Amino acid sequence: MPNAATFNKDFAKRLANTVRRLTSNMPNEVDTAAQAVARILSGASRDTIFGIAERIENESNGKLNDAEMKEIFDAGVEHGKKLGAKVQAQTQQAQAKMPPAYDMATYCLERINQLNNKHHDFIEKMARTTRHWAPSPKQQAYLEDLYIQLGGSV
Repeated sequence: MPNAATFNKDFAKRLANTVRRLTSNMPNEVDTAAQAVARILSGASRDTIFGIAERIENESNGKLNDAEMKEIFDAGVEHGKKLGAKVQAQTQQAQAKMPPAYDMATYCLERINQLNNKHHDFIEKMARTTRHWAPSPKQQAYLEDLYIQLGGSV
């Protein structure tokens, strides 16, 4: 038996709109709609007719067939991937791209005289240690603050 999901969606929409007109209160509208249903179905293939019949029989329980569930699931997965990529791109744009710690320390060392003396020891230490090791998160944040304070670009 043909899959109910295979018949043309435009055909289904046209037929559904005509069937809805069967409930009209307008004189002769119901008769016209019934004749239109007959005309629409007379031009349909046997597979389409059986597909419609299967859908009428099986859709009353509110369940989707496997093909419809897969289509909805796949669309949801695709939407989730696009949404995830969009959020990730926005997050990356929002986060400032700081230069490597060694570059920031060197930049600050070159401009050390513009800083208060209380920062000098820290900058000199960072210029030495960041050549070989990464600073701690606290040191990184402090170095970034001084770098920006001195006019460093992100």
